[in-house]
Amino acid sequence: MKKRVKEILKSLEKTRLEYWNISPETGRFLNILIKTMEVKKVLEIGTSNGYSGLWMLDGLSKTNGHLWTMESHEKERFLLGKNTFEKAGFLNRVTQILGHAPEAIPSEKMSTKLFDLVFLDATKYEYPSYFDVIKNRVKKNGFVIADNANSHAKELKPYFKKVLSDKNWHSVKLDIGAGIMVSLKIL
Repeated sequence: MKKRVKEILKSLEKTRLEYWNISPETGRFLNILIKTMEVKKVLEIGTSNGYSGLWMLDGLSKTNGHLWTMESHEKERFLLGKNTFEKAGFLNRVTQILGHAPEAIPSEKMSTKLFDLVFLDATKYEYPSYFDVIKNRVKKNGFVIADNANSHAKELKPYFKKVLSDKNWHSVKLDIGAGIMVSLKIL
């Protein structure tokens, strides 16, 4: 990881609670997963200030990949994310989407290939609708990773039920950060 990226991550960690950022452990997990699985196409739902995106972009810089990241808060968070990606030198690897998921998720026309990984970290009660829209946009052996599986377990119950009952997916909850549900598309 470049020194500049490490410095930006360290700076963003000071406002972690204000911007609902993932934990550094979750960031490292995503980074390692992207590098080891040679992930090239990632969709993130919930940019915030760009902290999680930065972890993923560092991994994608090693795989020559690209991040599509969505944010609905135009006045502050969308611009903070853009600033973060620009400072880190990753603007060529990221497409920011201003809009509300699931409606603004890139259409198949915008992204002709399937995603290798989708990271969910936005409005918790909407995770089931996100999954409905993206599940057919993830390639076989691709991942959907949902943050806050432990910290927001009650709010995510409908999501857990949906993903665990889908025969095309294998899922496991991991105690990393605020908890993550990692789902692998098997069919």
